[in-house]
Amino acid sequence: MRFAIISDIHNNLEAFRSTLDDIERQKVDKICCLGDLLGYGPDPIKCVDLMLDLRRKGKLEVCLPGNHDQAAMFEPLGFNYMAEAAVNWTREQLEKAHGNRAVDRLDFLGELQIQQYYRKDELLFVHGSPRNRLNEYVFEEDVEDPDKMSKIFNAISQQYSAKYCFVGHTHVPGVFVNKTVGMRYEYRSYDEIRKENGGVFSLGPEETLVNVGSVGQPRDGDWRSCYVILNYEPKGSDNFIEFHRVEYDVEKTVAAFAEIPELAKYPFLAQRIREGR
Repeated sequence: MRFAIISDIHNNLEAFRSTLDDIERQKVDKICCLGDLLGYGPDPIKCVDLMLDLRRKGKLEVCLPGNHDQAAMFEPLGFNYMAEAAVNWTREQLEKAHGNRAVDRLDFLGELQIQQYYRKDELLFVHGSPRNRLNEYVFEEDVEDPDKMSKIFNAISQQYSAKYCFVGHTHVPGVFVNKTVGMRYEYRSYDEIRKENGGVFSLGPEETLVNVGSVGQPRDGDWRSCYVILNYEPKGSDNFIEFHRVEYDVEKTVAAFAEIPELAKYPFLAQRIREGR
């Protein structure tokens, strides 16, 4: 099977469209979304509609909720003032829409809250981490925290009986490996993987956690959308991932912020899109 794994679209329609166009060229079997379709950006309605179209066409394996999706449906707890303002504006757009499509959107977003993880064979998909599926960040420096890493990897193997876990949430692509010899943990950044093997990383016998990066708001200094293609066969010996970066009309997205007063008052929301931070 060949899966495209996307995450953290954040209402960025131009990034989402361009990423889906790239995925179409990759001839994947299914698409998995790890959450945060909503929040931050200027086009929530059209982004939800694109996801609904994927489901209608049978291309969507799963779409999980992220913390911004949950906040848009309920309440933004623990958000900074800019993220809270953006998610409140997003909710208003969804609530004031009319027609059958509007009902379908709210039904879809409500259904997301039911399933906060997805497991298939040895694969586990969550938004944040296997310990805290919506809200825990896993950063590069966490490889120096063996207590945190051991609990995360124990959750993958013992709680979910999985070997390979895919997450988003930090918006920073990279790979964590549980090196069973010597009880240590290794991190490989996207840049390292790109330079050494063109963005391809082999999935071996060791437990592995992959952050697939962000479609709509990368934070690794690269403004281009980021997603992962997973080539996987159960118990296969040649499973691997490919990181993909996709250019899109970032200035069109930045301009869209300026047309929305509720978002334009926070210039950083648009500027970070351009700068990848």
